[in-house]
Amino acid sequence: MINRESISILGTGSWANTLAFLLGQSYPIILWGHDGKKIRRISKTRRFKKPTTLRYPDNVKITAELREVFFSRIIINAISLKGMEETYQKISLMDIDSDHIFVNGSKGIDSNNLQTPLEIIAKFLPNNPRAVISGPNLALELIQAKPMVTEVASEDIEIAKIVQAKLLNPSLRIYTNDDVKGVELCGALKNVIAIAAGASDALDLGESAKASLMCRGLHEMGRFLELYGCKNSTLMGPAGIGDLVATCSSPLSRNYRVGYYLSKGKSKEEIIKKLGEVAEGINTTYAVHKIAQDKNIDMPIVEQIKKLLDGEIDAVTAVLSLMQRPNK
Repeated sequence: MINRESISILGTGSWANTLAFLLGQSYPIILWGHDGKKIRRISKTRRFKKPTTLRYPDNVKITAELREVFFSRIIINAISLKGMEETYQKISLMDIDSDHIFVNGSKGIDSNNLQTPLEIIAKFLPNNPRAVISGPNLALELIQAKPMVTEVASEDIEIAKIVQAKLLNPSLRIYTNDDVKGVELCGALKNVIAIAAGASDALDLGESAKASLMCRGLHEMGRFLELYGCKNSTLMGPAGIGDLVATCSSPLSRNYRVGYYLSKGKSKEEIIKKLGEVAEGINTTYAVHKIAQDKNIDMPIVEQIKKLLDGEIDAVTAVLSLMQRPNK
């Protein structure tokens, strides 16, 4: 029996905790995690530490039983790309109702199969309605109820409106969109540019340099979106330029911190360990680079960030390479 009041959330990272805390003020929440030991611990303490230390609302049920997720009609994906294939393969083997709406809240492109999160969900659950939520939404600021906008996109705009109505919050204004691919690609691509922005700040290049980088980054994003027939209005909206500005401007962003630490001489492996959470911009850089090479798209910032991640160059060399490119 589906409870149309409750919302299920897959994941127990920063974004999942933020959504559980925020939505748990108004609705029953089912929060699922795959790590049974971790689930038992947080079920006992009722507390989480990321993005900040808080207590889950009383009506958040924490579980490691995947079947319990399907008591809700709306199921929000907040797990990393790395764990999606395994999780959704398990879900596809269950006898679930086609009325369940899967809403993707993760951002990135898988570097192995070159798919976005919603494409992975669609591969395993082709008959279920799907949507994606994305925008300039830093987890710590959202959990602190600071005002912001976001957008929900679905090929079926009525599904987008259902999700919009459910997630509306006094501090969160939600727009709807039918450009699913555009919204997902913007959310993925801006993370790569955020790595570059963090590197720029670590080198103390100044705000003009970072603004110039974001401007060129937006141009690269647009070139990539054009390949897939995405709407320019998406690039200019909350999921595009809005999320780009927020992520490139704040050390709250894990991807920004990746770039910052790279400029300070840390290796990719050291940074991943230091963050303690997934920074999807790393894998997305490799995925976008593969696609750009295959499609012969010129993406110089992505090219330099890949070399920086691989330790082929340092941040100063990356900047010089970008500055010395022929004008186009």
